[in-house]
Amino acid sequence: MATDKKNKILKNTLLLCVSILITLLLAELLVRVLIPQDKKVIWLEMHPDGFMMNQRGGTAFQEFKNRKTEYRFTRNRTRGTDIDSADTRILTIGDSFTFGLYLNEEDTYVSLLDAELDSISVINGGIGGSGLADWPGWLDHYGGEIAPDYLIIFLNYDDVERALSKNLYVLSDNSTLIKSQRWQPNTFMFSLNKTRWYRWLQAHSEFANLVVKVLWKWIYFDDVTHSFDPQKTEVPLPDINDLSLESEYSLALARQITKKINTWCKSNGCTFILATTGYFDSESSSPHTYRFYQWLKEHKNELDYPFFDIKDCVYVSADGDINSFKISGDTHPNKAGAEAITKCTRSWLSPFISSSITDTVTN
Repeated sequence: MATDKKNKILKNTLLLCVSILITLLLAELLVRVLIPQDKKVIWLEMHPDGFMMNQRGGTAFQEFKNRKTEYRFTRNRTRGTDIDSADTRILTIGDSFTFGLYLNEEDTYVSLLDAELDSISVINGGIGGSGLADWPGWLDHYGGEIAPDYLIIFLNYDDVERALSKNLYVLSDNSTLIKSQRWQPNTFMFSLNKTRWYRWLQAHSEFANLVVKVLWKWIYFDDVTHSFDPQKTEVPLPDINDLSLESEYSLALARQITKKINTWCKSNGCTFILATTGYFDSESSSPHTYRFYQWLKEHKNELDYPFFDIKDCVYVSADGDINSFKISGDTHPNKAGAEAITKCTRSWLSPFISSSITDTVTN
């Protein structure tokens, strides 16, 4: 009798396993036929303080239409290989443009600059989805070990909007930055993302990729502002009216965050430079960021740090058609766009570094 009961349990268990397997295979088939997914192994993480970061070491990949891009990461969470012993280190930070999304490592403008500048190591600290407010926290945790001689932020057209949305800093009435945040990472989900079997599923299953997209949107992060509800929020918030373009809040916030980054650089013995990707125009740029960009151009000579804008150079290189410098079906720079950013950036970067070295030797 006991043996029959055990056999029945075993049989039911096997039937359940086979049913689950068949269901998953059918789900995979249906996704591939009806809603095919580009496969991606997630490399982005979020620090408990709310700022974005790349995974520490290892590799990942991403598909987009007919292209597949491999990504390598260092122990410092930068893209590429570990830092060499170059005489001068330039740490570049910025969003997915700087990271080089969809581009092979050697085709990113950071790698191209690194290859063209002698005795200088150009380090790719770009992080997809990052905004201006992500960088003070990231630099506090990871910038010191890199020990850059120069720090370049490549400002892009959504940086200030992301600073507002992520709520990592709130500006007080006396223009002091108050640390806050919006998103709290789900520890379990990000721990799960580091397991081999979960990453294997992302690499091989389109159904798994669809599930992960849903989880990323609804489960990976907790909104501690409760959609910026002043009655329910667990963290400091700006006044809701400050988020409109009628307020000067976003401009003041961007200026103070940039000042904080500059202060970090001074404290760590590096020179801070604010530059642009060159992909700026009033139509495609988010309004708060575009206002900050315009302010930077108008007050360039009054800033406590150098500001270099390569928009005109990039647009001339593109013969006025910036879309020719974008990946088809996307907004990120293609290989030609990265080469243009490299050329235009080098036109100011090489003379600036030479002048800085000369001033240092003279003094």
